[in-house]
Amino acid sequence: MNRPKILTTLGPVSLNSEIIKKLSDRGVDYFRINMSHTSIDELKQHIETIRKFSDTPICIDSEGAQVRTGLMTENTVYRDRERVILLPGNAMGESNKMGLWPSDIFSQLKPGDILTVDFDSLLLSVTTVTENQAEAIILNGGSVGTNKAVTLFPPVFLPPLSEKDISAVKIGLEYGIKDFALSFTNSADDVLELRKIVGNDSNIISKIESKNGVNNLDSILQVTNSILIDRGDLSREVPLENIPFLQKMIINKAKDFNKNVYVATNLLESMMTNSKPTRAEVNDVMNTLLDGATGLVLAAETAIGEQPVAAVDILRSLILRYTASHSGYQMSDLLEHQNLLLPEMHGIESGLHHRKVNDISLPSKYTEQIETLEIDENTFLDVIQIAQGVYAPLNGFMNLDDLEDVLNDYKLSDGQVWTLPIILQINEEKWRSLKEGMTVSLKFEGSLESQMVLKISELYKIDLESVSKRWFGTKDIQHPGVERLMALGAYVVAGEIKHYNYEKILNSHYFLTPQQTRMIFSIKGWSRIVAFHTRNVPHKAHEYLMKQAMERTNADGLLIQPVVGPKKKGDFVAEAILGAYDIFIESCLPGALLCTFSTYSRYSGPREAVFTALCRKNYGCTHFIVGRDHTGVGDYYKQISNNELFDKLGDVGIEIVYFDKVGYSKSLRKMVEKDGQKQNDDIESISGTKIRDALLNGNTIPNTFIRKNIMDFLKDRMDSDNPVFVE
Repeated sequence: MNRPKILTTLGPVSLNSEIIKKLSDRGVDYFRINMSHTSIDELKQHIETIRKFSDTPICIDSEGAQVRTGLMTENTVYRDRERVILLPGNAMGESNKMGLWPSDIFSQLKPGDILTVDFDSLLLSVTTVTENQAEAIILNGGSVGTNKAVTLFPPVFLPPLSEKDISAVKIGLEYGIKDFALSFTNSADDVLELRKIVGNDSNIISKIESKNGVNNLDSILQVTNSILIDRGDLSREVPLENIPFLQKMIINKAKDFNKNVYVATNLLESMMTNSKPTRAEVNDVMNTLLDGATGLVLAAETAIGEQPVAAVDILRSLILRYTASHSGYQMSDLLEHQNLLLPEMHGIESGLHHRKVNDISLPSKYTEQIETLEIDENTFLDVIQIAQGVYAPLNGFMNLDDLEDVLNDYKLSDGQVWTLPIILQINEEKWRSLKEGMTVSLKFEGSLESQMVLKISELYKIDLESVSKRWFGTKDIQHPGVERLMALGAYVVAGEIKHYNYEKILNSHYFLTPQQTRMIFSIKGWSRIVAFHTRNVPHKAHEYLMKQAMERTNADGLLIQPVVGPKKKGDFVAEAILGAYDIFIESCLPGALLCTFSTYSRYSGPREAVFTALCRKNYGCTHFIVGRDHTGVGDYYKQISNNELFDKLGDVGIEIVYFDKVGYSKSLRKMVEKDGQKQNDDIESISGTKIRDALLNGNTIPNTFIRKNIMDFLKDRMDSDNPVFVE
């Protein structure tokens, strides 16, 4: 089935580069320009603004055959039984007079006509009519603003297109616009009149917002491309309680003619000021989709509301939930805190479901009765990340088939993209005491009790040199990843993690699971999130990367994830990194989210770059920053570009934001990205090594390299004998 479309109205709040880009990135189907609130002089400017920042089709919505109030003084209120003079055009209205346009309606007014204004139930009865004005008595008081819709009983005749509408349509055609909405479509002849101007290759959306439009629906559907139910204007002529039933009938009629039908008015009215809709609004939108609407219209919510992007995201989420419902769902699915706007856990989109590991404590008497494997901190962190879904679709340590496919083809044996070996190496003596099918207890070294249980599926040996060459591109023992691989030996255990109890070990507010980050993103209203991976304290080059990535991707939020597992000598300790990032976020990016990436660096170059991207996808991020030497070490991957492997693998479900080297331009006096094709003698590099050397040698480092408050924090740690570097 086709996804229901979103027609988004642009106005004072949203007619700017930032919002247009964000809405365009979210895949809205049309940008609507409402001519009832746009002058002819503004129209060209609005079209050019939209076209500058987006390729999204523009829909020009005519004023149509409607009466509106003229200019009104602020907070004008009319009371019962007061007399008011009705004047043609934009005469300034106040407590004893009101302007109405178009002016030619006055020739059709007569005593006894009833007028209603806007939705505030202001009700007037015409008492006398002269050549250029009329007098009316207020039957029901209320407030009135400028340019508010007026409904007359009995209705007056107005041409379907005003002179302003005709000018607007012609301007639209000059700009190649092919989508037009015809307000107050009362008959098929109205549609045909617009068709004469726009031609057969244009898309006409006929707006059904009057009794005449409903009564002539069959003939309108025969000549229009689509219809739009404007529930607001329709409710001026029809009792409000009848609108839901009319909506269903009109949608069903449109289905009979195989025509698209949009629904507008008050879909998410509360989001004019609130970040979330009401339950009633959610039910209304979902029932509208269930009725069969093929499009939804946001008007004031995105034109003048405070939350235009959030309103679009809510509609996107509701549409996704609606389309997903066609394939069925279980009650358990609906109880999950699942944000459908975020990427699926890796593997789920290919039908490979990551099984959530039971996060329960096992009775000590049970774990005491089974074989125990003592594991180091690195392996322990792998277990935690597997169990929490960070390494999805992995449910355990790799078997030989998976390992070989990952090393040779960057994929698991089931075909899912995966680039980094996740294996459990143990000593030969212990390995020979185990059997396939056994359940063993895994215990973090130094811990008094077991934290996890592993069901062994395979025991195998590996050729260390062959694995090393394919994994790291080298057999050099000086490479820290090779050194660890060789030290752990050739004996490997594969199996699924069955139970775990990580809370007793990872007791930190910096530790967040993918389920938690996704929940936080949802509550914050983020659907485009950039992830930043780091092993160092934040400096100005990092700041440049994060801000530039946010700007390039029109992101809503930023997830900063320092690696906090075991490090090599001379690296910054986790406490120093996290403390520095707390200061950085508070002073520079207060909206960012900080949590640990609780793993360790393998220094695997492009393989690990893809791995770290897939993990951030599992956390719910949509974009990931990758630098030139991301996850590398020394000169081992100097000639290898990370983007070559990403390009080879294709779409992995998370967009990569690439950067070359970043440094400080002495001539421009700011951070810039280096041009890889040129000598950049003007650009001075910034690195964690320079900051470390300055701290150790007591040297000063310019504020252009690192924020002073962060440097002061690091110096204070050293002065108080708190560790800053791994020794």
